[in-house]
Amino acid sequence: MAKVLAKRAADPDPEVRRGVAGALAAVPGTTARRALATLLHDPSDRVRRQAVLAVGWSASPSRLAVVRRSLHDPSARVRAAAAVVAGRWRDRASVPGLLACLDSPGTWDRPSILVALGRIGVPRAVPTLVRECEHPARWVRVCAIHALGEMGAPEARAAARAHLTDTAWSVRGAAALALAAVGTPADLPRLLRLLDDPHPWPRRGATYALGRLRLRTSAPRIREELDDPSADVRLAAVWALGALGDAAAREPLARMLVASGRPGDLEDAVRPVDDGGRLGTDAAGRIFDATVQALRRLARGSPDPIVDGALRAARGRLSDAELDRPALLPLFESRGDRAPTTVRDLFERKYPVGMDGAGL
Repeated sequence: MAKVLAKRAADPDPEVRRGVAGALAAVPGTTARRALATLLHDPSDRVRRQAVLAVGWSASPSRLAVVRRSLHDPSARVRAAAAVVAGRWRDRASVPGLLACLDSPGTWDRPSILVALGRIGVPRAVPTLVRECEHPARWVRVCAIHALGEMGAPEARAAARAHLTDTAWSVRGAAALALAAVGTPADLPRLLRLLDDPHPWPRRGATYALGRLRLRTSAPRIREELDDPSADVRLAAVWALGALGDAAAREPLARMLVASGRPGDLEDAVRPVDDGGRLGTDAAGRIFDATVQALRRLARGSPDPIVDGALRAARGRLSDAELDRPALLPLFESRGDRAPTTVRDLFERKYPVGMDGAGL
């Protein structure tokens, strides 16, 4: 296989060469590595980009040196791919190259570079990230705020607070999620105001933040979000109420679960929004799983007629195949070894309240 692919790496069609680069990612051996090394210098930046990503799928730290050199590629497309790989492996040796990329005025590769710096988490990058929070391009601001929040840098708090009123809804949403990581109880009024934002993304971010910061006095207002027209906001509200341990949410969540039907039948019931703020085709399954998890969390292992009745009714509608599908965990929910992995686990496993390890 490696020899066949290596031969096709010289095909005159760049799309063929790009496909070869992707296929070589799964092929071990010296022949495959040499072919990829050749494609890293291909005249087409699309081929070089694919080759960088292919090299990056290897877990060998020695191969990351090749990726670092691609941070200086003349194509922003290739530099962005190299940044993705550097962030994936949290390669601290890539930080000088990543910071050097930000000295250019271009914006195409900037978001990938900022996200990579956040994942790597080197303190020397913080001043640059703070500066990029004021960039004129909204997606650059989003990624800079996201990176600061993921790092947990103290500077993230001031940056996030300052951008809760940004003119771009995407930036307001990113700022709210950053506060979920670095906020304090003093952010309660700010986040409650954001629940009235005209766009669902800031409402979603504020709801997650209120839950993750355990601001329990916000629970009555979050309960109102269970009727939000956006599925994203409703999902965040379900999770936040479970995280807050809001006993008053048991009845509305139980009614929501009983009325939901089977997760696979719920797609038509997900109320559409015309602004792009929706979960996608698995929205119903995500909300169903989050509701089961929230009710289990609220019951805290004790007999509860409201919760137990809703869970029995919901489980009784599911086939074995539906119970054994992977659980769809909300943002900020633990992905650790003790986290539920299937829908059956959501109904049966006793697990602690867990939110660490999910990232932004």
